[in-house]
Amino acid sequence: MKRICIDPGHGGKDPGAIGPGEKKEKIIVLAVAKKLEKLLQGIHKVLLTRRGDFFVGLNDRAIMANAFNADLFLSLHCNGSASARASGFEVWTSRGKTRADDVATSISKAWAEAFPDVVIRGDWSDGDIDKESNFCVLRRTSMPAVLIELDFITNSKMETLLSNAAYQDLMAVALFRGIEAAFKEERYD
Repeated sequence: MKRICIDPGHGGKDPGAIGPGEKKEKIIVLAVAKKLEKLLQGIHKVLLTRRGDFFVGLNDRAIMANAFNADLFLSLHCNGSASARASGFEVWTSRGKTRADDVATSISKAWAEAFPDVVIRGDWSDGDIDKESNFCVLRRTSMPAVLIELDFITNSKMETLLSNAAYQDLMAVALFRGIEAAFKEERYD
């Protein structure tokens, strides 16, 4: 049994990205996080950094994950762009080769299987698919941490899908399968 901290991004005063139909990132990622939590319960211990529409600071999210002694930190987001045509899934890890890289690869593979028509926006320059950044929640967590951009909420087609409960179920299942594959393949340790 692993300990997994799921971080629904934004919340409260911070709506995150907002789609052309006024759907808010903070609402979508919380819904997906709760669906993923249900899939993981009973198999793993799960902590959500927020359970409602309230603001949690970035440092506080990392502190919560570290205090929980999580084995994996998963931050969920919806991407935004000035281009209404931008679309695709992204997974981010901290800079350099880390244990999170294999988790990111497993999640990306599960996503590609679940959504074969969705572009996986990866960076293969270092031999794996994850993009790398110095995001606070990736940098300050002491366990492998990945940040997921489910898709672009600023794309009207994707905004409709991202806010659809049945599509959210499919996203949660894809994330669950990727997490489980990482644990089972022992690529995580």
